[in-house]
Amino acid sequence: MKESKKDHKNLFQKGNVQVMGVLNVTPDSFSDGGKYNTLEAAIYHAWQMILAGVDIIDIGGQSTRPGYTEVSAREELNRVLPVIKAIREMTPNILISIDTYFFEVAKKAVTAGANIINDIHGFSDVRMFEILQEIPQTYAVIMHDHRKKTTPLEKELREFYKLKIAQCLKREISLSRICFDPGVGWKNKEETMDILRYPGKYGYPSIPLLIGVSRKRIIGSLTKEEETKDRDLGTIITSLHLANTGDVDILRVHDVKGMKQALDVWRQLGGEI
Repeated sequence: MKESKKDHKNLFQKGNVQVMGVLNVTPDSFSDGGKYNTLEAAIYHAWQMILAGVDIIDIGGQSTRPGYTEVSAREELNRVLPVIKAIREMTPNILISIDTYFFEVAKKAVTAGANIINDIHGFSDVRMFEILQEIPQTYAVIMHDHRKKTTPLEKELREFYKLKIAQCLKREISLSRICFDPGVGWKNKEETMDILRYPGKYGYPSIPLLIGVSRKRIIGSLTKEEETKDRDLGTIITSLHLANTGDVDILRVHDVKGMKQALDVWRQLGGEI
């Protein structure tokens, strides 16, 4: 299938809801461990997401489930690079995100064709900013992970966002190339529920917001589903609510087809997502 390469300028835009599909190439992911950790299986799943209309494919080679054991940057590269290269050869068109907090992995992934660095540790390794400087067509999802203060979460997030904005501006990195993630799954249940109810409180004006609740414990607690694979419906309903608030711009999910269908039906019924 031959495609022309898109201009991805202004990839992150407020008010333009995008679906990011999760592609875990790990043997121990909390939701689908081992399911896509062969190259053939990963590529097949990526193609299914593309057919479903995914906007961004987020490739991760390290599980960060509760109690996870960290693998080395070298092992992570061995898992993700072949997949990135294969998808990029298959299509120059699709946006690829690399889910990593390792500088070495991010650098090589971007060189291999990834468009976005999705760092769950919020660019705490400031060398990540060097990649954005050196490769100006690269974008970043900057996530807030563990709580570090006893101040209200809203205040802590605002301080975190201001710090990251200052770090970008210091290096002359355009703010149009960044997106924030408040880190659902890394907060307690009360804080998480408030993020889901009122996401606008936990974003930053003019900077797009990404939220990923897919198959997480909070969805299990709401739906009473113990098995992660049974949490997709709850994920879609929650994500649709988030999109409908007008404050969330990227939804990170496992079930791309279901999420895209939900958004399409909502729009046809008069929703303004």
